[in-house]
Amino acid sequence: MTFDPAAEGATPAVASPTRKRSLRGGGPLRGDDFLELAGFTDVSTSAPGTMRPGALRGSARGRDLDSLAHTLFLRIYPVIAIVVLATQVGIAWVNYNDSLRLYTERANLLVALTAQAIARPDWSERPDVYTTQVQALTLDPAFRFVRAWNAEGGLVMSIGEMPGGRGIELIRASTAITLAGQAKPVGSLTLGLSTEALRANAEKQALLAVGASLVLMLAFVLTLHANVRKHVLAPLKRLLLAMREVEHKRWSTVAFDGAIRASNEIDVISSAFNRMVEGLRAGDEAKQLLSDLELAHAKLADANHQVMESIGYARRIQTSVLPDRMALAGAGLDVAVLWEPLHQVGGDYFWLERLGDVSIIVVADCTGHGVPGAFITLIVATALDRVLHERGLRSPAEILTVLDEMVRAQLRQDGRGSDSDDGLDCGLCIWDPEARRLTFAGAGLSLTTVTDAGVTRIRGAKRGLGYPRQGSESFSTGNVILDVAPGDTFYLMTDGITDQMGIHGTQRRLLGYRGVADILLRTRGEELGRQIGTLETELAAYRGSETPRDDMTLVAFRPKRQT
Repeated sequence: MTFDPAAEGATPAVASPTRKRSLRGGGPLRGDDFLELAGFTDVSTSAPGTMRPGALRGSARGRDLDSLAHTLFLRIYPVIAIVVLATQVGIAWVNYNDSLRLYTERANLLVALTAQAIARPDWSERPDVYTTQVQALTLDPAFRFVRAWNAEGGLVMSIGEMPGGRGIELIRASTAITLAGQAKPVGSLTLGLSTEALRANAEKQALLAVGASLVLMLAFVLTLHANVRKHVLAPLKRLLLAMREVEHKRWSTVAFDGAIRASNEIDVISSAFNRMVEGLRAGDEAKQLLSDLELAHAKLADANHQVMESIGYARRIQTSVLPDRMALAGAGLDVAVLWEPLHQVGGDYFWLERLGDVSIIVVADCTGHGVPGAFITLIVATALDRVLHERGLRSPAEILTVLDEMVRAQLRQDGRGSDSDDGLDCGLCIWDPEARRLTFAGAGLSLTTVTDAGVTRIRGAKRGLGYPRQGSESFSTGNVILDVAPGDTFYLMTDGITDQMGIHGTQRRLLGYRGVADILLRTRGEELGRQIGTLETELAAYRGSETPRDDMTLVAFRPKRQT
């Protein structure tokens, strides 16, 4: 494409009335119309293959492409500003509320500890004896006042100035002073802490947030402006010029800066335009190809949407089959559960139920994960329900034996021509609170105990349940009976917990059972829910950038201490 030197410096030609009517809606837009909309001059009288220099300059009579940048800024900048400011305000508000909650917890803890320290039968008659404990509260930088009253409401001790009303910059914490063995309080204690420092810090954070937001938005505007001009407006101008040439049957393609590439959407469109031009030279192949691609993309998107909807619905079904994690709350057991499928659904399953005087805890690791594994868990759940409620079995070993028969029958692994090679590993515990006795049986899955003596792994039978077998061989195992001491904790877990692969040093290493046991032993003093949370955090830290390899399920339970 060349330029006409004779036209250099000439006044750009005005579009004809016919052309103006076309731009105002009098007919379909042609390639020249696109050029005028982009701010180029009318080139209808130019010689073939040439273009006036004015066509590359902006024109007041057309819509300059620069207005596109202005429109983008007007549309995007307020949204970005609102989002950034709202985000910063939200973060500041969350931080302020968290700090306020910590202040309140600290005040409640201080007043409770002080009340316990001065709780003596003669505390109200001899306040001078306990003045030191109460005065220790004044060491807190936020201290404002403390008041102590006896059982009749008389003021026994007063330190600091107590404001008349409840201000927004003051936290009050009160507690009753009680003696061991007495239900009626012998007095009360009130502590006031100031939140002035908290408010000042919140104001400082708000100012920093506003400043950071302004800097971020300024940097965004400058970067967006430069990149829009370079990567949007300039390629669009080249594309529009090529469109005008193609309209006149001059098969011009879009030239790239440097080597041909497809680094962004406009370059992709330009590459597609060039391919379309090449196709138009040989016929209407490009149009048919585009139609086929759109149809295939629509079918693929619809199929993907249906699959994701089905998997989401399958997760709801599997979750509804899982028991309530508080099912054993009244059975004298503290229970915590970690259930994390590798995908939305998984092949791990657990069962918690109180039947009469005993409690049932089951963990199963079925073949596979994802949707195939989830189907096996439904079979196991149905079979287990029949074993426990229809047959009324209460021996773990007998339950596993019958469960094996039912699973094999359901999967037609009992000689009826099925090619199923599926099954499960399973661990089952029955807790008898009256005898304080735990009975365990396992099939390919172990029971881990953490006691004062350390960590013990009680292995079940090596063979899992289900799976085809030769002849009439049946599954069998025995029960392991444990006398439970106060504080003993028990864990049933699938191998997805121990099979954590991480990169340490220059080698990929498996965490293994020993690594998990060390974590459980180190955190044995924690409440079970917190311990499982710590375990999950440490497993993720060990994996690092590695992804999980299998479904993960762990049920931890600890008999409550008898009072």
